Amino acid sequence: MRPKSRQNGSGRHSKGVALITTLLLLSLFMIMTLAMVIATSSDTLIDGYYRNTRGSFYASDSGLNVARQYLLNQFQAQAVPTGYVPGTGNPYSSSTVSTILSGLTDSSSGFGSYQSFLGSQSSWPGKFKIDSTNTVLPNGSVTSTTNTVGNVTYYTYYYPYKITVIGDSTGSEQNTAVETGSFNVTIPVTTTSTTGTTTSFAAWGTLFNTYPICGSPFVKGTMTGPFFSNDSWNFGDNGLVGNGSYIFTGAVGAVNANVGYMYSDGTCHQSSATSDSETVTTSHTSHGHTTYTTTTTTISPQFQGGLSTGQQAVPLPTNTFSQVQAVLDGTGTCSTTPCVTADTMNADKLSTVTGTLWPPSSQTQPTSGVYVAYSQQSGGGCPCTMTGGGIYVEGNADQVTMSAATVSGHSEQVFTIKQGSRITTVTLDLTGATTTISDNSTGNPSKTLTGLPQNLTTSPATEGAMLYVDGAISGSDSHGNTTGLSGPSSGAAIPDGSAVTVTATGNIAITGNITYAKEPVTLTQSGSTPADTLITSPSTPTNVLGIYTSGGDIQLKPTSNVSTMEIDASLAMIQNGGSGGLVASWNTIGTLTIVGGRIANNAKDGSSITTRNIWFDQRFGQGGFAPPWFPSTVLGTSSVTSSSVGTPTTTVSRQVWLNTTAE
Repeated sequence: MRPKSRQNGSGRHSKGVALITTLLLLSLFMIMTLAMVIATSSDTLIDGYYRNTRGSFYASDSGLNVARQYLLNQFQAQAVPTGYVPGTGNPYSSSTVSTILSGLTDSSSGFGSYQSFLGSQSSWPGKFKIDSTNTVLPNGSVTSTTNTVGNVTYYTYYYPYKITVIGDSTGSEQNTAVETGSFNVTIPVTTTSTTGTTTSFAAWGTLFNTYPICGSPFVKGTMTGPFFSNDSWNFGDNGLVGNGSYIFTGAVGAVNANVGYMYSDGTCHQSSATSDSETVTTSHTSHGHTTYTTTTTTISPQFQGGLSTGQQAVPLPTNTFSQVQAVLDGTGTCSTTPCVTADTMNADKLSTVTGTLWPPSSQTQPTSGVYVAYSQQSGGGCPCTMTGGGIYVEGNADQVTMSAATVSGHSEQVFTIKQGSRITTVTLDLTGATTTISDNSTGNPSKTLTGLPQNLTTSPATEGAMLYVDGAISGSDSHGNTTGLSGPSSGAAIPDGSAVTVTATGNIAITGNITYAKEPVTLTQSGSTPADTLITSPSTPTNVLGIYTSGGDIQLKPTSNVSTMEIDASLAMIQNGGSGGLVASWNTIGTLTIVGGRIANNAKDGSSITTRNIWFDQRFGQGGFAPPWFPSTVLGTSSVTSSSVGTPTTTVSRQVWLNTTAE
C-alpha cells in the first residue's frame, strides 16, 4: 500500500507547477501588453509635441519672411524727398523710418497681434506675431557707399534691421526666430556736365553770383529753364512781393545750404526745404476783453525741376574772346594783352562813314563816333567790303534803336545810334548781303559795303553783328525823358536771320520793348502745349539777341508807367569782380517778360515790377546756341544746375537667422 500513496503525492506536486507556470505566463503577457500601451501612448505624445513644435517653428519662420517683405515694400513705396541732395545724408528721415516700422508692429492694424499662418485644416496649423520690443529699424547707424559708372553715381544707404517673430501652434509650444540684415536703398544720380566744357552764360534762365540769404525777395512769376545762384535764393510772402506764385519749371540750384523765406513782419527763415510757414498770434483788447488771433502764412514756391542746395559754384566769365576784337575781325579771339589797342584798330581798318581811319596810338584819340571795319580803295573810295563783325561806338550812346524792316522784299536789321546831335544809321540787308552806314552830318554821307558782319567762330561762318559801345547806352531827350536802348515804337527789333549782341562798358538803360520778329518759344499755353515750348514749325527761328554790360547795370526805364514790357534777349551783367545787376526802380512795370535769361553779378532792386515772367529760350540749351560772342565760362566736373535724381531701388541683405528657442 505504501507505493500507491507515494504515487498520489507526485501527481499533486505536478499540478502545482503547471498552475504557477500558467500564472507566470499570464503575468508576462500582461506586462508586455501594458508596455505596448505605454509605448504607443508615448509615441503619440511625442509625435504631437513634435508636430506642434514644428508648427510653431514654421509659423515663426514664415512670419520673418512676411515681416521682411512688408518692410521692403514700404521702403520701395517711398519717394525721394524734394530737395534731397545726394551724398549729404540719409534720404529718409528718422520719422519716416519710424512710420515704416510702426506699420509692422502696430497691434491694431499691423502684425503686432497674432496672424494666421496656415489654416486649421492644414497639416501644420500655426500663427505668428511680431515681437515689437525686440524688432528694431534701424538697428544701428545708417551707413552709405557710392559707386560711379559713367556719368551716373549710385548712392546706397544701408538701414540695418532686427526682426523678432513669435510662432505659435495649436498647442502651448512657441518658437522665437530672429533675423538681422539691412535694407539697401540705392539712388542713381545723373550729372550732365563734362570736364572743361565752355558754356555760354545764355544757357541759364537766371544766374546770380551774389544773392545774400535774407537779402531781398525774388519777384514772383513764372520762370523756366535752369536757375542757379553762387550764393542763395530768397522768396517772400504776398506782403513783400505782391500776389501771385513762384513757379520754376526747371532745376533751381544754389551754393548755400539754405534759402531764405522772408515775411512781411521782418522775419526770415533759413531752410533747405521747398516751403516754409510762419504762425503769428496777435492780441486785441477791447472793453477789458482780450481776443487772440492766430495767422499762418506759407511761402511755397513750385520747384517743378527740384531745388538743390549746397552745389558747386559756377566760375565767372573767362571771356575767351573780346567783344571789341569781334567788331574788328569777326572772331573775338586775340593772343596779346591788351587784346585791342589803337594800333590794332587802325590796322584793322576801323573807319567812319567818311572813310576816316581810327588813328594810331601816336595820335590824339577820338572821344566819340561810330566806326565799322571795312576795306576801301586807296584815297578812300569804294567799292568797299565789310571785313569786321559789327559796329564800334566810341563814347556814350544817348540812344540806340534796333528795328526789323522789310524793303523791296529784302529783310533788314537797322541800328539807329544817337550821340548828341549826330544820328548814325547802320542797315544790314540780310537778303542782299550788304551793309550801309550813313549819318546826318554835313552832306549826309552814306556808304554801302559789300558783305555783312560775320561771326567767324562758327563753321561755316554765319551772319553776326556786335554793337560795341565804349561807354554807357543812356541819355535824355529835350523833354528830360530817359533815352537808351529799345526797339521801334511798334513792331519787332530783331528780324529772323539776324544774330546780334549789344555790349557796353557802362550802364544800359532799356526804355521800351525789344522783341523778335519770330518768337523762338511759345509765351502762353495753347491746349496741351505748355508755354515756353520750342517752336519748330514751319522752322525754328534763327534770330537771336544778347545784351551785355561788362561794367554797369542793365536798367529798365520805360518813359512812363507801363502795364507790360517785353525784352527778347539774354541779359548779362557779369564779370570777375563786377557788381552789375538788373535794376527796375523807376516807372512801374505791371508785367515784365524776358524771353531768354538774366545773368548778373548781383540780384538788385526790382521794386517797380509787379510780376516778372522769364521764358527761357530753349535754343540756348541745345548744341551751344547763343548770341554771338556772348560771355562764357568753363565748367568743371560737377553739375551747375542740379543733378538728375532717379527712382530709388531697394534690396534686402539677410545676414543672420537665429532660432532662439532651440538654444
